[in-house]
Amino acid sequence: MVSKIARIEPRVVNSEMEALIMENNLIKEFQPRFNVRLRDDKNFVYLRITNENFPKMEITRRIIRDGSIYIGPKTSVKEFRETVRFCQKFFRVRMTRSSLDYYPHVAAGGFEDDPAEYQKNVDLMIEFLKGKTKPVLQNLQQKMHRFAGEKNFEAAARMRDLIQSVEKSTESQTVQLTDPVNRDFVHFVRDERNAYCVRIAFREGKLLNQNEVVLAAEKDIPDEEVLEGFLMQFYEKVYDAPDEIYLPLKPEDREKIQEFLSSEIFPEHSVKIFVPQRGVKKEVLLIAQKNAKNFAERKKIEALSHAENFSKALPELSEALDLKNSPRRIECFDISHFSGEATVASQVVFIDGEPKKSEYRRFRIKTLEKGKIDDFAAMKEVLSRRFARKDDKRFAEKFPDLIVIDGGKGQLSSVLKGVEEAKKEKIFPRKFSPKKQIIALAKREEQIFRPEKKEPLELPYDSAALKLLQRIRDEAHRFAIGFNRSTRKKQATQSILDTIPGIGNTTRKKLIQKFGSIAGVKQATEKQLREILNEKQFKNLKKNI
Repeated sequence: MVSKIARIEPRVVNSEMEALIMENNLIKEFQPRFNVRLRDDKNFVYLRITNENFPKMEITRRIIRDGSIYIGPKTSVKEFRETVRFCQKFFRVRMTRSSLDYYPHVAAGGFEDDPAEYQKNVDLMIEFLKGKTKPVLQNLQQKMHRFAGEKNFEAAARMRDLIQSVEKSTESQTVQLTDPVNRDFVHFVRDERNAYCVRIAFREGKLLNQNEVVLAAEKDIPDEEVLEGFLMQFYEKVYDAPDEIYLPLKPEDREKIQEFLSSEIFPEHSVKIFVPQRGVKKEVLLIAQKNAKNFAERKKIEALSHAENFSKALPELSEALDLKNSPRRIECFDISHFSGEATVASQVVFIDGEPKKSEYRRFRIKTLEKGKIDDFAAMKEVLSRRFARKDDKRFAEKFPDLIVIDGGKGQLSSVLKGVEEAKKEKIFPRKFSPKKQIIALAKREEQIFRPEKKEPLELPYDSAALKLLQRIRDEAHRFAIGFNRSTRKKQATQSILDTIPGIGNTTRKKLIQKFGSIAGVKQATEKQLREILNEKQFKNLKKNI
C-alpha cells in the first residue's frame, strides 16, 4: 500500500468522533481499495409509507426526507412484494400507484374512506411490520367480536381469517427470544477480497428480518476493521434502531462506534454493542455465521457459473456462426406497439457478454401511418437510421461485431433491405459483413436465421451461446415494451390534461406526480386537488374529466 501513496493530506478535527465521521464520509466518496467498502448498497429496498392524509405504500430504493415512514432495508424485492400484497389485502392500505390497488380493493371489500379509521389501519400495519403483533391481534379480535355482536357475520369472518393469517405468519418464526428487546446479530466470513456479512434482526423478541451484504475488504484488513466498516456503513440505511448489537468479536473503537450509532445514526436512541460468550445469544450468532457461510458459497457459485458461461458463450457463438473472431460488441433490436399504436423500437448493447446500458437507444417509428402494423417496415427503418447516424460520430464509430434481430426470416429480410440502403451511403466499415454478422432469433423454436441460409440454425438447449442470445433478445424485448408503455401513458395523459383550459405543463406534472395517473386524479378529493389547482383550474378539470 505504501508504494501506491501519491501524497499525504493531514486534516485536523476537534474530536475522535468527528474523525470517525469524516473517515466514513471519505470512504464513501472516494471508494479507496484499502478500506472496507459496502459493495451492494444499491440492492437495498425499503417499504415507504407516505406522509399524507391517506398514507400509501411504495417499494423504493430512494429515501425522501418528507416525513414518510420507511420499513427496511431488505435485500429482496420479492419479499417486499409479498409483504405489500398482504398489507393491501388485510390492512387495506393503498399503493402510490393506484393501478396496483384494483385486486386488493375487490378482495378486501374496498378501502376505508374515513381518514381516522384508515389511519388506524395504517398504524396497525406499521406495528405489525415492526414485529409488534400483539396489538394487531387484540384490535382484530375486538373488531371480530363487534361485528359478530352486530350480526355482520361476513365482516366477522373476514376478521377471523385475518387473525388466522397473522398468527400463522408469526408462528413460522422458529427462533424467539424471551424478552421484547430489539436486537441485531451480525457475523461474517471472508475470502481474499470480500467479507460476506449477515445481519439477523429480532424485534420484540421475534426474528423479523435478515440482510446479506458484501463488503470489499482486502485480506490484510483486520476482522475488527471489517466489523467497524459494516457498522458504520450498513446502519446508515436502517430505519428501525436496535437496542443491542451482538458481534463475534469486539471492535477496537467499540465506545466510539456506540456513540456514533446513538448520536449520529439513531439520535436519542442508545445502542449498545456486545460480544456474547455463551447461551442463546451465542447460538443465534452462530446461526448468523452459518448463514454468512451459505451466502458466501452462493456468491462464489454464481461468480463461477457466470465466468464459465461467459468463457464458453462468445467462442461458441463465434464457431456456430462461422465468425473470424468472438463478437465482443453485440447489438439487438426489437419492435413494440399496442395494436398499431405508439410503435417504438429498442436497441440494446452487450459488450463482452455484459449489458452496456449507457449505450442503449430508443427509437420512435416515423414512417408508419398511425394504427398501421408492419414490424418489417419498422425494423427496416430502425436499422437504416442506426447505420446512417452520421451526426453522432461516437455512436457510428462503435460498430457491432454482431447484430441480433428479434424475429424470424421475414424480419431478417426486411433488415437486410435497410442494410442495402445504408451501404449505398458507404457508412459500413470494410470489416463488417452483413451476410455473416446479422442474424435473427425467433422466439417460438429459438431458431437462428442467417442471410442466404435456407435452414435455420438450432443450437442445443443448454448451449451457453444460445443462452447469451436469449438473454440479449429478452433484454431488447423488455426495453422496447417499457418504452412503448411509457409512450402510451404519456400520450394518454397528454390527450386528456392538455385539453383542459388553464392547466399547463407545470400543473399537469404536479397532478401526475401526486396522483400517479388520470385515474388517480379522478379519484382525488376536492381538498387534495385544491392543494395544486386554483379555483378556475379546479372547475375546468371537473368539467372535462
